[in-house]
Amino acid sequence: MIIKNFFCIALFGCFLFGQSDSTGVVKGRILDTDNQLPLAGANITIKSTTLGAVSDEKGYFTIDNVPMGNYTVTISYMGYKAQNKADIWIRPNAYDFLNIELESSVIQIDDVIVEESYFERSMVNEFQAVSFNNDDMRRAPGSAQEITRIINALPSVASVGENRQDMMVRGGGPTENGFIIDNIPIPSISHFVQSDGRSNGPIGLVNTEMVENLDFYSNGFSAKYGNRLSSFGNITYRSGNREQIEGNFNLGMGGAGGLIEGPIGSNTTYIASYRKSYLDLIADAINAGGMPSYDDFQGKLEYRPDLYNTYTLLTVNGNSLYDRDYEEAREIGESEYGELENKQNTLGINYKHIWNKLAYSNLSLSLSRKKTHGQFYNINSHNIVQKNIYTTEVKSFRKVNHIKTSARSNVELGFEIYKDETTYDLYINEISIRKDVSITNSSGFFTLKQNLLNNILFSVGVRTDYNDYEKATLWSPRFNLDYEIKSGTNLVFNFGKYHQNPPSIYISNDKNNSLKSVSSFQHSLSLEHMLTTSTKLSISAYKKEYKNGLMLPDESLYQDPTFLFDELRMYNGIVSNGSATADGVELLIQKKRAENFYGLIGGSIFNSTFTDYNEIKRNRNNNYRYIFNIVGGYRPSSDWELSVRWSYFGGRPYTPINLEASNYLDKQILYLEQFNEEKTPDYHSLFIRYEKRYNLKRSNLIVFFEIWNAYNRENIETYFYSRVNRNIGKIVYFSAIPVGGFGIEF
Repeated sequence: MIIKNFFCIALFGCFLFGQSDSTGVVKGRILDTDNQLPLAGANITIKSTTLGAVSDEKGYFTIDNVPMGNYTVTISYMGYKAQNKADIWIRPNAYDFLNIELESSVIQIDDVIVEESYFERSMVNEFQAVSFNNDDMRRAPGSAQEITRIINALPSVASVGENRQDMMVRGGGPTENGFIIDNIPIPSISHFVQSDGRSNGPIGLVNTEMVENLDFYSNGFSAKYGNRLSSFGNITYRSGNREQIEGNFNLGMGGAGGLIEGPIGSNTTYIASYRKSYLDLIADAINAGGMPSYDDFQGKLEYRPDLYNTYTLLTVNGNSLYDRDYEEAREIGESEYGELENKQNTLGINYKHIWNKLAYSNLSLSLSRKKTHGQFYNINSHNIVQKNIYTTEVKSFRKVNHIKTSARSNVELGFEIYKDETTYDLYINEISIRKDVSITNSSGFFTLKQNLLNNILFSVGVRTDYNDYEKATLWSPRFNLDYEIKSGTNLVFNFGKYHQNPPSIYISNDKNNSLKSVSSFQHSLSLEHMLTTSTKLSISAYKKEYKNGLMLPDESLYQDPTFLFDELRMYNGIVSNGSATADGVELLIQKKRAENFYGLIGGSIFNSTFTDYNEIKRNRNNNYRYIFNIVGGYRPSSDWELSVRWSYFGGRPYTPINLEASNYLDKQILYLEQFNEEKTPDYHSLFIRYEKRYNLKRSNLIVFFEIWNAYNRENIETYFYSRVNRNIGKIVYFSAIPVGGFGIEF
C-alpha cells in the first residue's frame, strides 16, 4: 500500500503540474575558514558561462537564471586560495545551498589567482580525508544511500556485504569506527545492532538526505577525535532553507520518507526528515534472514541572532526491529528464532561563537539513550539461548577552539567529557549478568598546525584520556607532514597512537578483571599526484600495531582464540593481553566530474592478523587480503545518468565445522586448531543504476532503477551448523535484485 500510494502521488504530480521553466539558481555563502566570518566581495563564477556574482556583506550570493545542467562553480577572493566546486546540479524548483570556506594564502598576491584544481590542500584539515557531498551519496550505485556502503567503495574499507552495515577499516573490527554530527558524538549510526557490536540489517540510522558533507578519515585522524582505533567520520548536516519552505518525498529500497525545511522568522531555520521501512515485505528477496523494519526521525534547528553566534539543536532518533519467527528459522535452517528491538535517540545542542578575526569555538552538550531488548530461543527445545536486555545513557560535553596564531600557523585545542551508563540484563553463552556499569572519560587535546617554506604543511598534536574505570592517563600523540615535492605532487607521512575503552558489556562481567583500553599505533606514507586538474592518484603504505587486545588467556576455559574486538563474544576470564598487526598498500584514483563523467578506482592488498594464546599467528575475522572497487558514472545531460559499481574482495576467514561432532552434540562444534584458516569463495558483484529526471512546473521528479548483483552470483558470507537440517548451511549475500524508487522535490 505504501508503494502504491507514493506511486500515485508521483503520477499525480506529473500530470498536474506540467513542464517547468528550464533555468535554476545558485545560492551560497562564503566564509573565512580561520574565523568563520563572512567574506564580502568574493567572486563567484560559473565555468563555461558568463554568469557570476559577488558576495554581500554577510557573505551571501545569488546567481539567477542559470540554464539547467551540471556546472563547476569557481570561488576566488584576494589573498585567499581559490576553490573549484565541481558537479553542482542546477535545476528548477530546488537548489543546493553552497557553504564555502576559503583559506587565506600564505603568499601575498596582487591579483586573484585561480588554480585549476578540484582537490584542496589545506592546513585547517591537515589529515587526509575523502569527502562525500549530498549528491555523491544520493547517486552512489548499490548503496541505497546508506553511509557505510558509500564509504566501503574506498580501498581502506572492507565490507561484509549488502545485508549488513559493518565496515572494517585497514584490518580493524566493526566497533573501531567513530562518527560525529555537527560536533555532537553519535554512539551508533546503525539501526540494527547486535550485542556483539555488529549490525544485522541493511539500513543505517543516518538519513543522507540530511547530510551536507561527510569527511572520512582512515589514514589517521586529528587529536580532537578519540576513543576509536581505526577511523572517524565527521558529518555535517544541512541547514534549512532560510528563504522559503521546500522539501521532498522519497521511495527507495529501504523505505519511504520525506523531508521539509524552511525559515522561522529572520534568524531561525529548520530541517527535518522522517523515514519508515517496508523491509519486512522484501526480506526473503534480499536474504535478510528475518524481517527487519525501522523508522527514524531527524531534525536540525538553527538560530543565528548575529554574525558571531550560532545555536544548533540536533535530534537523531531511530527504532528498529529484527524478527525471525519459528517457521522462517526452520525454513532457512537456522538454529535459533526470536527478535531484537532497538530504540535510540540523541539530542544535542551546539553553540558556535566567533571571538574575533583570529578565533572561534564550538561547544556542544548532548544526551544519547538506547534501549535494546532481544531474546532468542533454541528451535528444538524452545529454551532461551540468548537474552540481551540493556539500557544505555551517554552524556557528552565537548568544546573545540580554533585559533589562528600567525599567517602560517594555527592551533586547535579543547576538551571532552563522555559518560556512559548502562544497565545490563544478559544471558549469553550460558553466562547470566545483571549489573549497572558506568564509565566516564575525560579528555584534552591540542594540535599545532604550521606552514613552512610554502611547500610543507605539518601538524603535531597530543590527546590525553582519563577514564574512571582504569584510573590511568592515556597519551595519544599525532603527527602529520605534507611535503609538496612539486606542483601537483605531494608526499604525506603521518603516525599516531589511538586508544579505545574496553566495551562496557565486558566490564559488566565481574570475572573479567583488570581490562585495559586497547591501543593501536599506525604510521603511513602516501604519495599523491594530480594526473589532471580533476583526477588525483594516491598510493599509501601503512602499518598498524595493536596492544592490550581482548582475548581469553588460554584454551582451558572455552577454547576460543578469537580476537574479541572483531566480535564481542561473552566469556568469563577475558584479559587484555592480545596483540595484532595490520599492514597493507592502497591505491586510489579519484575523478571529479569536471566533464560528463566521474569515477573512482580503489584497491588494496593487506594482511590483518593476531597472535592467539598459543602464540600462533591467526587471521582476524575480516582479513580479506585484497579489495578492489570500480565506481563510475556518465551524465551526458541533466536529464539522465548511468552509473555502475563493481566490487571484488577476497574470501572471509572462517573456522571449519566438525559436522560429525556437531550432529552428536546437537550444537556447532568447530575445528579450533584450524581457527580462521579456511576462506569463503571470493566475492564479486556488479551494481547498475539508471536515473532519469523530470522538471515539472512546481516540482522535480527523479526516478531511478538499479540492479544489485546484476549477474546473480551466489556470494557466501560464512557457514554455520544447522540443527534443523543437520548439515552445514551457508549465509549468502543478496541475490540479483531490482531496486526502484523515486524522489519528488518541491
